[in-house]
Amino acid sequence: MSEEMQKRIVLILSTALAAYTATKLAGMFLDEPEERGSEDDVKEALVQGTFSVLATIAASRLIRDVLSKRWGS
Repeated sequence: MSEEMQKRIVLILSTALAAYTATKLAGMFLDEPEERGSEDDVKEALVQGTFSVLATIAASRLIRDVLSKRWGS
């Protein structure tokens, strides 16, 4: 698998995982007030940003582990 294809797979997997996880966790940790304020927006952005970074790292490790086992490099 080419380096470019690996990058695409990591990007797709990490984006999907981050979006799903951040949405679920934001719903659990953040209360939905009747009127959202800037503080709520900052909290949601921090949760989504954190999970985006973590999902990218996890997807990258997963792809590298799978490829190293498959091709033995």
